[in-house]
Amino acid sequence: MTLHVTVDDAQIGAPRRDVKAVIAVVGLAIEAKIAGASAMIANGDRTASCLRDAISHGARGIISFGVCGGLDPKLRPGHVVIASSVFAAKDEAYPADLPWAEELLRMIPGAGYSAIAGVASPMTSLEERRDFHGITGAVAADMESQVVARIASEFRIPFAVCRVVLNPAHRKLPRAALIDIGPAGKPELRKIGRSLVQDPGQLPGLGRLAVDSVMAVMALRSAKQRLGTHFGFPHLCSRNPVPIPTPTLETIATRA
Repeated sequence: MTLHVTVDDAQIGAPRRDVKAVIAVVGLAIEAKIAGASAMIANGDRTASCLRDAISHGARGIISFGVCGGLDPKLRPGHVVIASSVFAAKDEAYPADLPWAEELLRMIPGAGYSAIAGVASPMTSLEERRDFHGITGAVAADMESQVVARIASEFRIPFAVCRVVLNPAHRKLPRAALIDIGPAGKPELRKIGRSLVQDPGQLPGLGRLAVDSVMAVMALRSAKQRLGTHFGFPHLCSRNPVPIPTPTLETIATRA
């Protein structure tokens, strides 16, 4: 079941009728706590149907929010990326809402503006990330943005992506870090422990990942504090957007 989490008490329940104007789709419980009451934790195929339900009850925009894996070797943990577009599959890419992206960039100084990929599973090898980056131009990848982009396109409503790099492109994830997240967006600690017992050599890599996670979570919290309740959604009120550079990778779908 796709879940909602409130920031005050972190209670998890079924999708509510008092749908927020902006829905933040996340993959982890910690991301949901940071996002606040509008958070929806993704859960496989049910995510799309729950988003459709939220839109039918008044949601006006969707944002993919949380951490991501780096594909561009220049990006380091804690770097914020605002999507110019989302690469969802070969010959399938969706431009993010430009006014919303402009507002996110205005509110988060130092954030980058580039294409991001939505993928079905984590990329496990350094070569896979390098090749994917070279072919698509995407600088980072996560497992929720493709669903957000597709549903937003289906209903013709704005979408945005605000992601913080956790694992950089040059660092291979330990096997224990690739264990499936539980249905509430929480790591399966017993499975991780079992993996460590079987292969203690993963411990240094997990330690490095823990440090990177702290940096990424701090950056994500900072971004949310700047964005406020509605994640900088510009279609609730009029603002003067800040000009941003024209992206050079808008044709990623045809290059894939």
